[in-house]
Amino acid sequence: MPVPLLDRAALAPMGDTPAAVRARLLSELDQFEAHLTQRQADWTRVQPGRDWTPAQDAEHVALINEAIARVLSLLLSERALRPAPQTPGDLTSDGRRRAPAAALPSDTGLPWAGWPARWAQGRAALEAATAGLRATPGRTLWHPFFGELDALDWARMVTAHLAGHRRALERSVRA
Repeated sequence: MPVPLLDRAALAPMGDTPAAVRARLLSELDQFEAHLTQRQADWTRVQPGRDWTPAQDAEHVALINEAIARVLSLLLSERALRPAPQTPGDLTSDGRRRAPAAALPSDTGLPWAGWPARWAQGRAALEAATAGLRATPGRTLWHPFFGELDALDWARMVTAHLAGHRRALERSVRA
């Protein structure tokens, strides 16, 4: 079911300046990666309270990171922005935000032996895209749960996304 847009103020804890947002993003990338290195034993097992395995979470986060790196690169460039559909996101029956189809993981997720390379690729793209991070008033792209976001808010959103998945994976270890 489509949902009303969330308040962008929810992204504010991710940082109030471009430098603070980028520092928090790099910290979340480090923490997520460090957590994944500890999950080999249950890499392909669906976690308590979760729909996905750590392998699938890793693939989903990699897909999101890669897509948002492209969004950030576009918003921070001088390239023309094309109108895009403004389709609101959906919630699952239990009230969680549903990932867009292009960001859903495969049935198996990333293989244990392959996730570090895929992770490094997405991380490098985000690091490059945020090297010159700044607000881009008037240059926005649609997000299915937050509406129009500029580059700084997209960086805050990907940081919050990483933090949310990391915390969920950490909780699943304790469950």
